[in-house]
Amino acid sequence: MLQYSFANTLNVHRLLDWAKLLGIVYTLVHHAFFHPLAKYPGPVLAKFTNLYSAYHAWKGDIHTDILRCHEKYGVWVRYAPNRVLINTVDGLRDVYGHGAPVTKGHSYKVLAARAPNTLTMQDKLQHSRRRRVLSQAFSESSLRKFEPVMQARIDRFLRAVRGADLQAGQWSEPSNMAHRFTHLAFDTMTALTFDIDYRTIEDGEYRFVMDAIEKSNVRLAALWQMPNLTFGGLDRKLLPESDKAAKRFVLFLRSLMKIRLGEEKADNNDIFSFLQQCKDPDTEQHLTLKELSTETATFVVAGVDTSSTTMAAMAHYLSCTDKAYRQAVEEVRAAFDSVEEIQLGKKLNSCVFLRACMDEALRLSPPGGGPPWRVIDNDKGMIINGQFVPSGCEVGSGIYAMQRSPANWEHPHRFMPERWTDEVEGRRPYFPFNIGPRSCVGKPLAIAQIMLTFARLLFEFDFERAEETTRSKANLEMLDSQTIPYVLRDHVTGQKDGPMLRFRPRF
Repeated sequence: MLQYSFANTLNVHRLLDWAKLLGIVYTLVHHAFFHPLAKYPGPVLAKFTNLYSAYHAWKGDIHTDILRCHEKYGVWVRYAPNRVLINTVDGLRDVYGHGAPVTKGHSYKVLAARAPNTLTMQDKLQHSRRRRVLSQAFSESSLRKFEPVMQARIDRFLRAVRGADLQAGQWSEPSNMAHRFTHLAFDTMTALTFDIDYRTIEDGEYRFVMDAIEKSNVRLAALWQMPNLTFGGLDRKLLPESDKAAKRFVLFLRSLMKIRLGEEKADNNDIFSFLQQCKDPDTEQHLTLKELSTETATFVVAGVDTSSTTMAAMAHYLSCTDKAYRQAVEEVRAAFDSVEEIQLGKKLNSCVFLRACMDEALRLSPPGGGPPWRVIDNDKGMIINGQFVPSGCEVGSGIYAMQRSPANWEHPHRFMPERWTDEVEGRRPYFPFNIGPRSCVGKPLAIAQIMLTFARLLFEFDFERAEETTRSKANLEMLDSQTIPYVLRDHVTGQKDGPMLRFRPRF
């Protein structure tokens, strides 16, 4: 009897094992031949599992791998079993434009750890309401109110660049500008958002926060591509350092919120105060403390990354493209007669070549170069670039790949700010801040900070790469003809290093 029972149990286990094996085989065959996206080419592993994209997200080269895939397979690339990439202008507009029957992909839930915010919200109506409220914090009048805070941090940044003993005409010691710009952006965003001054420009006490953000984003990047890595806490086991960093950042946010909530602000000069007073236009309800916390934390993380990465990339490309550097310097110094004149307004807006340098740096080295995934959420599917894609599939365009595609741009890998004065070039695919209803709400603030910083920097200083003792004609001609890329690691935000620059004050 016991022998029969054991044999019966063994047979059941064998049947279960065979059922599992048949299930795996069925899934593999379905993904390879019968899935709605089976007709699209792409990496072999990507047909069967999200592990392919998660691996490249963990490495930080997902943006360059997507470009490589488009070069190999064409404008359509199947980048995961249920995800496909499109790399054309029409496809970009179809997916991200107004009225597209899509919503943010399922992986955005990974980024919404505590409560949905404008970056992670999938519900279109909820996002539209929240965006209407938040956009008021970045209006032109709000930027005018924020300008003294930005200028004060730029003053301190430039003093740190100059150092205590440097005289006019003397060259400074080399500075790692990725670090310098990150400290500037962090001090600016925390002051604007919470009216708290952490002084990371001068002091190292709170610089661990930026390191914690970078390390924690390694895990988030992998989860964004493969959310089911959270099953059984696998993500935390595979990436323990990233998990520890995330906990350090959460503790910092809690202490920040405790400080901010313990203070009574008589005015309404920071973003937190503004949002505390805002109401939902339909329900008349204020944001909850959890919602306030997630929105303002997103402002800090996204704002620091966008501004610091763009400024570091801009400094890199200007320092190795002599023609562009000299033209930007001449434009700024002709536009202003004194430091005090460098303010938001008509004169700064007249620096069109400086703005072109910013746009070109964002084209070549966008802070987040991967695809913002969208899921087709209607019952009928949709036409993208002339191809039908069924409901439930996820679609996207790689920002880095789109902005460096030879099909979209002439000399796509060269730093050519002059292309932005050409009306035809201006209509090419360019979306470092995304496009359509989900575009970055903080874009005006980022542009204001970058333009003010570089106008001040170019007016008050000359600068050069630390490895160059002279701007030799042969060397600069070589650099101008073949742009050295500013390499970023894409972990949701752009992780960076350098350039190493020396500065010479003019007065």
